[in-house]
Amino acid sequence: MKKAFRPTAVPLIACDPYFSVWSFENDLNADTTRHWTGHGQSMCGILLIDGVPYRFMGLAGVKDYYMANGKALKQTSVTVTPTSSVYTFSHKACTLKVTFLTPLLLDRPEVMSRPVSYLFYEITPLEEGHSFEFYVDLSPELVADMNGQAYTAKAEAGHVSMGVADQKVLNRDGDDVRIDWGYAHLVHPNAEVLPIKGSRWKYFKGRYVDRFRDVDLSKPISHAKIPMLCTHSDKLSDTVVFAYDDVHSIVHYGNPVDAYYMSVYGSFEAMLDVAVKEAEALRAACAEFDAGMMADMQKVSPEYEKIGSLAYRQAIAAHKLVLVDGKQYFLSKECFSNGCLATLDVTYPSIPLFLIYNPELVRAMMRPLFEFARKDAWKYEFAPHDCGRYPFCNGQVYGLKNGELLFDKQMPVEECGNAILTVAACVRADGDRSIAEENKDLLEKWADYLVEYGYNPENQLCTDDFAGHLAHNCNLSLKAIVALGAYAQLFDAPKYAEAAKDMASRWVKDAKKQNGKGYRLTFDRDDTWSMKYNIIWDRLLGLGLFEESVSREEIARYKMQMNRYGVPLDSRSDYTKLDWMAWTTVMADDPAYTKKVYASIARMICESEDRVPITDWYYTSTAKQAEFQARSVLGGFYINLLADRFLNR
Repeated sequence: MKKAFRPTAVPLIACDPYFSVWSFENDLNADTTRHWTGHGQSMCGILLIDGVPYRFMGLAGVKDYYMANGKALKQTSVTVTPTSSVYTFSHKACTLKVTFLTPLLLDRPEVMSRPVSYLFYEITPLEEGHSFEFYVDLSPELVADMNGQAYTAKAEAGHVSMGVADQKVLNRDGDDVRIDWGYAHLVHPNAEVLPIKGSRWKYFKGRYVDRFRDVDLSKPISHAKIPMLCTHSDKLSDTVVFAYDDVHSIVHYGNPVDAYYMSVYGSFEAMLDVAVKEAEALRAACAEFDAGMMADMQKVSPEYEKIGSLAYRQAIAAHKLVLVDGKQYFLSKECFSNGCLATLDVTYPSIPLFLIYNPELVRAMMRPLFEFARKDAWKYEFAPHDCGRYPFCNGQVYGLKNGELLFDKQMPVEECGNAILTVAACVRADGDRSIAEENKDLLEKWADYLVEYGYNPENQLCTDDFAGHLAHNCNLSLKAIVALGAYAQLFDAPKYAEAAKDMASRWVKDAKKQNGKGYRLTFDRDDTWSMKYNIIWDRLLGLGLFEESVSREEIARYKMQMNRYGVPLDSRSDYTKLDWMAWTTVMADDPAYTKKVYASIARMICESEDRVPITDWYYTSTAKQAEFQARSVLGGFYINLLADRFLNR
């Protein structure tokens, strides 16, 4: 009997790098809910059946506020689609279906950029004569670390909110951090602000600790009376809306910048009002989108559909969409890498998903990079690596020491190739040449750099920087070659076309393994090999630089090296990168290889003991996470859907 697909973690709320809550267990009620970093951000859900409480989500305790957890409702299934996670629970008196939905519709940026997520529930009675009451809450862990802070809370009819009293908006950057400014919101007709013990104890103990009736919510609330946003309903089906007002989203060269939705609705309150009214319409739109995307992914393989459904919200929610001087900036965070913002070699692997559904978002990823490359702070002739550390878009921090960007910490060939190929893919996706024409001078300068230094790169970093510096990198050379071919195609530039053609001819000879199939990791070592994922753009952009036999020979090598959980990145270790492994499946048409790759990734997700949002860097022999989780590079997983569009239209 085939095992059911078991995610390493399931997204519940997935809006942006700060408003992001997950379940890290098989059962929704087996553990507290958590931020993507793994830190507890407690939400609790309870179903009262004839007055007896059964927990369907989370645990009852919150940090130092612990209490008996009560009975757990039996979970019978969890199903993940691109925009929703659906849990079902059973009891002899009823079944309960709970749907967490974040409407990340990429072609509707006014919706996608809303920091709003929905919970829909449905109770189906199985016997007559029973009563049911549904309860759900949000803890202050979503707005602070609860280290003795005071809080403010606000209660209006059907709408409650809370935040720390001492608001320091955009007060820090970093990687393994949570937001400690702004306000969490819950919208439902019966919404209340109650103390943790008062709310959850009401349902577990059958009594009501009435500690907030004499509290003035307009004044700071002490740590002793921690507020909880909660609601209850005796309907058989209902909707609860969660939202987060971060006040300002990004610092752009010293100035606070708002989320994109603010330019559409004018205020958080106006946006939230629309979001509440559109709940059912968005549910239907998401169901239609999910069905279409899942059908497309099924054509690749059943495993591809399962993984792609799980990865979708992760890839998008690692970004924030803002408006800078009237233009969209789609800013990624390097989650559990170093927290960098708008990293070019994170953008490059992520683009397939966004090229499929809204290429403007890829242009929005590139704008901050081009902007920084024109500033006096960037003194190199090659492309920069990043634009800051999230949420600060103040200029590159990678390799920054004592105010100086050190050369040996840069990725010269890597980032030049990434910039040119990303722009070329964007133009290929929808024909819009604006980002190319506006930045032709920079792209030409970077193409010139590749002509001079790209063929046989010196000792330097590439996007796989965790593996360290490497000289004579054959895959990095491939990136330079196809990037030059792409530049020549973009601007009808014969000089660069000839350079790319000459380099490609030399590469096939210089990189060829003499003692086996495939091509080397480095030009100077015959006992090496590596995944040549950069070559895919020769095929997808129709450059015609390499014979298909090159890719087929490479795939033959990957088949020889495949372990239970995938193909290693190269001969130095048995770890791999999930996104690059996916890219190898479009190097040539080989359905059998493609299915094996996605079956191996599905096994990793189902069998890994590391319960985290999908990691893109793990060991192919053990499924153990090396590092990285919840990153935007999972957008690269959708390369098969992009290839279908580029090659068959």
